[in-house]
Amino acid sequence: MEYDINNKALKMIQDFVVLQKQKVLEIGCGEGRMSKFLSHETQRYIAIDPDEKSIEKAKSKNLNIDFRIGTGEALEFEDSSFPIIIFTLSLHHQKSHLALKEAYRVLTEKGHLIILEPLANGEFTQFFNLFEDESESIQDALNSIENCDFKIERKEVFYTVMSFNNLDELINYPFGRKKIKKEDTGRIIKTLQQLRGSLTNVNPIHLYDDSQLFLLRKKNF
Repeated sequence: MEYDINNKALKMIQDFVVLQKQKVLEIGCGEGRMSKFLSHETQRYIAIDPDEKSIEKAKSKNLNIDFRIGTGEALEFEDSSFPIIIFTLSLHHQKSHLALKEAYRVLTEKGHLIILEPLANGEFTQFFNLFEDESESIQDALNSIENCDFKIERKEVFYTVMSFNNLDELINYPFGRKKIKKEDTGRIIKTLQQLRGSLTNVNPIHLYDDSQLFLLRKKNF
């Protein structure tokens, strides 16, 4: 599977904030797929994720990035230590109000906070929701953004495109599952039929996902 085939999310983040020659903290980096692009020409790039296996894979691919195990709810860094903090599709995976308080603490006074979040109605997200419905946690994250100590300077909704070579690749994609079961196949095919109708001549399979990007600053600065 190829994620975001047009690199739309990456381009949007780069349009929202200048990363070159900056010290950047990424929260929720996973295996570092976006980290390697966002870190280009930064002064220092630190990326954290709570999953140890993901961090191990990220370290093996990107030697110039400081990957660490960690969560946004309890950052190990000192107050006002980063001018740029980025949540990459991760705020809804944690207690969002706590993570935003920690980001506020660690961000410099005139720093920028970037938050990339999925919207619950996106096609790609609908397949995740088959196995663990994230609609409530996504909405909680959006509510936390709207009611936090930051001010929203800019926000935009856009879509990204995920490409699967064929139906088998789609069926065997994890979608957050710890274990892929035989009965999952029918659920995935049914959802795809609801979105696309006939499944003949649909290779590759493109799924669209709606995302929202926020640029936040501390209030009074």
